[in-house]
Amino acid sequence: MTTLRDLSAMLPAGSYRIAFALYLLLFALLTFNYWGRGEVVAPYRQHAELGMDDTVDAQHRENRKFSDFANGYVPEVQPQVLAQSPGWLPLWTKQNEMGRPLFHLSGFSIAYPPSWIIAHLSANPWRFLTVLSLSIVLLTGLFVLCFCRETGLAPMAGLVAGCTLAFSPFLAYWLTFPMFAAALCWSAMGLWGLARLARKPDLLSWSILAFSAYSLPMTAYPQMVVYHAYLLAGYGLFAWYRQARGDWRGGMRYVLLAVSAAVLGGALALPVYLDVAGEMNDSLRVMPPASFFAVVLPRFATALDAWKFIAFSSVPELLGEPMATTFPHPYNGISLTLPMLFFAVAALFTRLRQHWGWWLAVLSLGLLTFVEPIYLFGVQHLGFNLSRTNPLCCLLLPLAIITAYGVDGLLGLPLAACRSRAVWIAGSAAAAAIGAGWLLSRSAGMPIRPLVLAAMLAMLALLLWQRWSRHPALMLAVTVGSLVVTTAPLMLHQDPGQIVTTSPLAEMIRAELTAGARFAVAAPGLPVLPPNLNASAGLASVHSYNSLSPRRYHALIQSLGGEVLTFGRLNNSIAPDYGGSMFWMSNVGVMLSPAPLEHPNLRLLANQAGIHLYKVQDRMGEAIQLAAVTAEGAREVKLDDPRRLPRLPTAKRLDQTDLMEFDVTPGQPSWLVLSQKYHRDWQAQALVGGSWQAAATTPVNGIFQGVKLAPQATQVRLRFMPHVRHAWIAHAFWLLLLGGLVARRLRGRKI
Repeated sequence: MTTLRDLSAMLPAGSYRIAFALYLLLFALLTFNYWGRGEVVAPYRQHAELGMDDTVDAQHRENRKFSDFANGYVPEVQPQVLAQSPGWLPLWTKQNEMGRPLFHLSGFSIAYPPSWIIAHLSANPWRFLTVLSLSIVLLTGLFVLCFCRETGLAPMAGLVAGCTLAFSPFLAYWLTFPMFAAALCWSAMGLWGLARLARKPDLLSWSILAFSAYSLPMTAYPQMVVYHAYLLAGYGLFAWYRQARGDWRGGMRYVLLAVSAAVLGGALALPVYLDVAGEMNDSLRVMPPASFFAVVLPRFATALDAWKFIAFSSVPELLGEPMATTFPHPYNGISLTLPMLFFAVAALFTRLRQHWGWWLAVLSLGLLTFVEPIYLFGVQHLGFNLSRTNPLCCLLLPLAIITAYGVDGLLGLPLAACRSRAVWIAGSAAAAAIGAGWLLSRSAGMPIRPLVLAAMLAMLALLLWQRWSRHPALMLAVTVGSLVVTTAPLMLHQDPGQIVTTSPLAEMIRAELTAGARFAVAAPGLPVLPPNLNASAGLASVHSYNSLSPRRYHALIQSLGGEVLTFGRLNNSIAPDYGGSMFWMSNVGVMLSPAPLEHPNLRLLANQAGIHLYKVQDRMGEAIQLAAVTAEGAREVKLDDPRRLPRLPTAKRLDQTDLMEFDVTPGQPSWLVLSQKYHRDWQAQALVGGSWQAAATTPVNGIFQGVKLAPQATQVRLRFMPHVRHAWIAHAFWLLLLGGLVARRLRGRKI
């Protein structure tokens, strides 16, 4: 029987097939909890968020640092996988912010073709996100392997580099945030496409590059896209220079193919970004000063600070469990493993001429990180102001490529003085990292983890043993050791049967939310049902957690006595006039409060664990038809108090979220006013004389959706029509391109 040692021995001279097989085997073992035990990626089980006592002991670690997963990502994915929409793509949600468009980036929407496939495999948002995250991680390593094969590196070099990047602490730590891994994944695919295009300018190379150019903006974290776009542009220029140096016609062809692929990929993502641009134009998001972004940069006031930085950037697991909430130092997953540190340093002494450009990328990111004026220049002029992001997180891809060159160099060097120097210096760097962690534990009184220390010393011994042996089994063994010691403990997973999706509190609220009513939380707020998470429980709320919340929503919250916090993205409580017209039009059916409330429009329902629930006695409902309304201009309707105006009978006949129909009363000019935030992409039609005619939509009181009705109108239809509905064009294009590639392959023709 062929052993793992035998397989690793075949890698230097063998094919990449064995490297791919070993990579898939390691990935399967590392992710066994998900596919073998049926667990899902999730940071916690939501008991506290839904107002329940946790009576079941958690099987796995929980960490509420990753609250965006439950508060933001699951609510966005849920309507996508449930497909409760009249069209192929869900577009609108009523659950938060008085209604708003759904989010179609980060891979959470079926507007992205691979996500459309995943959504057809499972209607569970947690499983959807699990498959999405793990698929991106899997592809990240595979693309690194493909790039290494394309550049002529040894199969073991590709295997170690692929594992080092895909199973890095950063990706394991942020497994609940798949957009981080997506930036590395599709950038690695882009590098593969650029390298293959230089060697073989065919349709397959062009397709690889085009799909990476499409997937990056569709799925990756925007700030990391900017960093990696510079990296890809730099590598593309380098590949073009090498191509044009000996064949200028070939260089021109390379440029045309690469640029056309990038442009087409970006163009196919354009429908989504047209909507994003519109939301940004309507939003009141505050642009912080440049100093706001510099907060993420490491600062060293004393030598101890620098010492801590070295220790926690290389061996944090030696000083505690980084995923635990009790970890004694701020940690964001930005740390190197011992194999990456060792092989990257060794690469400095093995064929540096072949990979000096990657060190230039490392140097550039280092300058951005440690020289604040350079970083602030990037914030102001180079597009680094999309979010606060530590530039060090973008070191991983260039360091993974450098790691591949280090492994390849050590495999090719004979057992001589130059190899000895490379191994001893690289081993000294790894030993220094372990020593820094040990000394820090002694000086700062942090308990060291003896089993982890023993495992690290064993890995160090395997690394140093390469001074006397070039056997690739040593490299494979230390890579596997790093997965066990560093990567596996960082991967959050929960039993889906223990994740709470409802509670007695939620059911009590649900019973009162009839006729499209919402709930609201009275100031100063409550820790239960945070904004957006309520959507995954099927409860509508006036609150929101949205980076691009529009001006109209800010105006509404201000009129309700609340404020939008965190640079214009969060509202979690209001202090309204319960008898006011704006509160009446907001259709709030239930109020939650940490303290007793006294008002004639409120009736106490229950007092549960310090949470007071009140039913709102008088509210507008989903929609009203008003007569005798005078519009001040064609684009705005101002109502002092709609409760004093004559109302006509109206009834909702259809509600598919993105498509609504109402029966209205004919006989005189009137306005249909919805208890829903106005949005420019809602289009209305009125049934007049048996035919559907366009009807004007307009804001009412600057906030609510209104439709102007002709006297003969008997029905009204509203349909949400954003640009993203054209995303089917990308689906059709990639399907046709894939079909063409497969057909040419089956015919034995050159792709």
